[in-house]
Amino acid sequence: MSEKIKIEKNTVAETLVMPLYGRADCSKKYPAVFKDREAERIIDSIDYDFSQLTYTSFVILSWAVRKHFLLGCARAYLKEHPRATIVNLGCGADTCYEELDNGLCHFINLDLPEVIAAREQFTKCHEREKNVGASAFDLSWLSQVETKAEDGLFVMSGGVLFYFEAEKIRSLFKSLAEKFPNGGICFDAVNSSGLKKSNKVVEKSGNKGARLAFFLDDAKKELSSWSPHFDVKVVRALDKSIKKEKSIPFGTRFAVNMGMKMGFMQFVEIRFR
Repeated sequence: MSEKIKIEKNTVAETLVMPLYGRADCSKKYPAVFKDREAERIIDSIDYDFSQLTYTSFVILSWAVRKHFLLGCARAYLKEHPRATIVNLGCGADTCYEELDNGLCHFINLDLPEVIAAREQFTKCHEREKNVGASAFDLSWLSQVETKAEDGLFVMSGGVLFYFEAEKIRSLFKSLAEKFPNGGICFDAVNSSGLKKSNKVVEKSGNKGARLAFFLDDAKKELSSWSPHFDVKVVRALDKSIKKEKSIPFGTRFAVNMGMKMGFMQFVEIRFR
């Protein structure tokens, strides 16, 4: 049996494995809706005292719900564009290749170089998959896309974009739409109330570098105004399969669903046209 990977406190690697831990936990507890074998495998390969974590069931379920949405959008896109490139923007230690691979598409895991270096401790790339260390806003990473523009490009981004200013995000989206007019992007977002609540938690923690900046109070209206080429869909309720899954405590399901209805957590998909 190979030696486990030691994760030290207050390192980049530690921040990467937290959402992964949440998804692995939900995979073990609620496999009917959140089966994630790779997350389980990676967490089982790590030497870290997870018993010290104090995340609420709301937060842990939210991580799994987020990936469920992102994968659903990517699967739908691949049915229409089977040779597309799927980009996991701000990938961290997240894995989605095995859940999405159709034998034809390509994958790019995109994050800052130091994050990619940490990621490579936990998981290796498969065929037609590559890690790219770069800022999402430095579009030179598009040179790593191996498929033709007409084959399509679809971006997934979870837990990332709300840390950046709206103008930066708008510029990225418009550039992607220009280069891949049949492409798209899906991501999670907060409204102004959710942003304030999150930043209060950040302030109490003393982590001044993790303040949220981007929010959407009327996502469809606001994002559609960015470009006439954006077709925007907003999801503010749990998927029926999750809402009805009785193995998940009712209180947790209810809290996450209410958080989405109130816009504290919402999911957005934009198709470019």
